Amino acid sequence: MKKVNNMAIKLYQTNFNKVPLSRLSEWKKIPTAVIGDCLNRQNVMSSRISPVRSGTMAGQAQTVSVVAGDNGAIHAAMKFIQETEIMVIDGGGYTERALWGGILNTRAIKSNIAGIVIDGAVRDIEELKEMGLPVYCVSRTPAGPHKGWGGIIGGSVSCGGVCVSPGDIIVGDSDGVVAIPLGQEQDVFEASVKRMDFENKLIRKIQRGEDLSGVFEHPKIEKL
Repeated sequence: MKKVNNMAIKLYQTNFNKVPLSRLSEWKKIPTAVIGDCLNRQNVMSSRISPVRSGTMAGQAQTVSVVAGDNGAIHAAMKFIQETEIMVIDGGGYTERALWGGILNTRAIKSNIAGIVIDGAVRDIEELKEMGLPVYCVSRTPAGPHKGWGGIIGGSVSCGGVCVSPGDIIVGDSDGVVAIPLGQEQDVFEASVKRMDFENKLIRKIQRGEDLSGVFEHPKIEKL
């Protein structure tokens, strides 16, 4: 741990085992609903966190925790986040000060990162939509942030009710965001691929008009 600057921003772990870009591309093709099912419906972020615009994203988490309404640590974290990573920000769910806007979004795009997830508010919505970078947040407000209270970069954070550690796989789509612990990446990926194959076969059976009574458990229906 070290202090980044005089704002008392603490730096922990920003390096972790990298998942190949080819695998991240495959994660991007898997719906968050499928991944959530394969995570026992856990590690799915709260529905409060929704996309600014439709689209998908997948990458490894670089985490930031801030004091409510203060984005100084987010600016500092831009020095450490790398290409294809997703910045996951614990803003404490505070919605009265925007932690993110057009300027930070421009920096993020210049750094070629994969997306942003904020348990807090953003602003410059129309600008963010046009810029195209996936951004997930709790709310929108024109009120700007404070600076100077510090924060933590590279620690485990709580975002949307889910614990996220640096390096975890973050996948987002129009339904929301899920987090896959890095140590479970292989198992959850394989389970997700199998789940998609199962669902595709099920849809084909429905389209053919086949009986699905052996697929799902149904309560006994009593005739009145």
